[in-house]
Amino acid sequence: MKDWDRDHVTSIILRVGVIGSLFFIIFGLVLLFVKGHADGYSLSQISTITSNKVTSGVLNLGDIISGSIALNPLYLIALGLWILIFTPVSVVFVALIEFIQEKNYSYVLMSLYVLCILLIAIIVL
Repeated sequence: MKDWDRDHVTSIILRVGVIGSLFFIIFGLVLLFVKGHADGYSLSQISTITSNKVTSGVLNLGDIISGSIALNPLYLIALGLWILIFTPVSVVFVALIEFIQEKNYSYVLMSLYVLCILLIAIIVL
């Protein structure tokens, strides 16, 4: 008998991931419009399509937590996006754990394959 239901855990992960992501993205956007600037860039520099000054390369991945704690709007938006990116990775990881417990090794291999592809895509792209 299983102690937990994968579908229930998956639904909780998806719900928390999407709601958490939306919270940080919307909070970051509101804060960006209230402050009018973020991380040394003005709102017009951030919002101009032809401006190549503000890209994901500007944000250091290691500074996302400290930037979010400091209520920097760009880092809050980035945190929300990273939460959204890692939500499906978490779901695959939960499925992998269940397949290991069930000793369903063909699905373990498939889950590992999908997890590797997702992580490679995140790192490369």
